Amino acid sequence: MARKVTFSHRMEYFLTRLAGFVLCAVPLRPALACGAALGRFAWFLGVRRKVSRINISTAFPEKSLAEINATGRASYANSGRFMVEFIRQRNMGQKYFEKYITVEDTPALKKTMEYSKGIIGLTFHFGNWEYYGVSNAFLGKDVSFLVGRQRNSLVDKYINRLRSSSGAVLLTRDVSMRGIIKIARQGGIVCWLSDQSAGKNGLVVDFFGKPASTPRGAAAFSVKLNMPITCGFMVREKGPYQRFVVKEFLMPDASLPKHEAEVELTQRYTKVLEEMVKEHPELYWWSHRRWKRTTDLY
Repeated sequence: MARKVTFSHRMEYFLTRLAGFVLCAVPLRPALACGAALGRFAWFLGVRRKVSRINISTAFPEKSLAEINATGRASYANSGRFMVEFIRQRNMGQKYFEKYITVEDTPALKKTMEYSKGIIGLTFHFGNWEYYGVSNAFLGKDVSFLVGRQRNSLVDKYINRLRSSSGAVLLTRDVSMRGIIKIARQGGIVCWLSDQSAGKNGLVVDFFGKPASTPRGAAAFSVKLNMPITCGFMVREKGPYQRFVVKEFLMPDASLPKHEAEVELTQRYTKVLEEMVKEHPELYWWSHRRWKRTTDLY
């Protein structure tokens, strides 16, 4: 059923397109600086600042308030740069990838490139998570994105046009089962995010010493279809320069019962994320209520 487009939706779409036009018109580095400044300004205004402080202090209880604030500001600045890069995706082709992205040679990357069947490419709200999937395409893999729907259908279509500009196939939730089964048989990578609170339907695993409800979809498909899961990240070095890292190539444990195998696999990839966040806390998106359903932190 088509969603009703309201006046506020049209205004949001107009402002989004206007921001995109401006940010694509100016040179890359000033655009990224503008994005970082807007991110810091959002922190100054208090946009989900309390939630971010709670999350950072929970993950890093040893940090002082000054260190928590510094991590929060840096995280918001990174989010601003990410938004600029996302809206400029049509300008970020193969030449951009070769100039600004360093591919880290890891055993997991080698396995990923050599694997001929379908792979679940997990990434998280870390660094430029959208460009991680695009980078897989530039490395020669057939890439699909599992995407949700925005409330504003005009903005949703615009965002998905940007996502598909690199040649990636978009899988919506209603066709994801058929699409993922096809990828499992024919090869390629289906990329999706798996680090937000999944409510009562999620799998509860440990994240920074606290129980966290985690989406079960990736592990469920992996166990059902015997698809490997790769854990990948875009690590920002400086400005537009980033590092493409595939940390792990995980296979489900076939010796475990289905539910136990899903929980075990979810815990393994959640631990990979935790270790990366420990290394680069400024690159994680702290403003979502990660422990919402499993603790009384909020």
